Amino acid sequence: MVDRILDFIKNKYFIGAVVAIFLGLLINSIASYAQGKANEEEFKKFQEINNSLSSENPINLEDVDFEFDSIGFEIITKSVFAKKALDEENLSEASMLFEDVFNMVKESSISRDTKEVLLEQYYENLIRLSMELENFNMGDNLIKANKLDTVRYHDVAGDFYKHFQENEIAIYHYDQAMSFDIDDSQKNLIKLKKPIN
Repeated sequence: MVDRILDFIKNKYFIGAVVAIFLGLLINSIASYAQGKANEEEFKKFQEINNSLSSENPINLEDVDFEFDSIGFEIITKSVFAKKALDEENLSEASMLFEDVFNMVKESSISRDTKEVLLEQYYENLIRLSMELENFNMGDNLIKANKLDTVRYHDVAGDFYKHFQENEIAIYHYDQAMSFDIDDSQKNLIKLKKPIN
């Protein structure tokens, strides 16, 4: 019995399998270590950029390197910069950053549910900014290019078209928003916003 076990252990296939498992574990350990180091470097860069935002000086996007290996850090950083641009009332810069993030999220491999929430949020920010900038074409193109078909999408589209006195399209979007399964208080709020023809 012992001889059979020794023969099995000496078998080239067994030895090859043990070596392959060992090499696999070694490669996995090295890859995990390298990934951890890369994430650590990304996080340090992220912290440095965010620390620069805490200064009283206005932001200068030309001095910032937004390139990260992780799309998450890039999205968060650009979103924070867009918020700072809004606080400084630099609406066109905020709009540019939000549009960039919106497109990044749209093309990313983020999970579907998370992606939908993020897209709705950035879509709303962009539509509201186009209203602030009085840029009808920007908002109109965004609404037409991104058929999100949610309550929020139609409600914000209604607000946009109402702002630009395109009442017929505004009413259409408000009606679409109310066609979803929402509570009566939400429906009443939307009804109050609808323009009267």
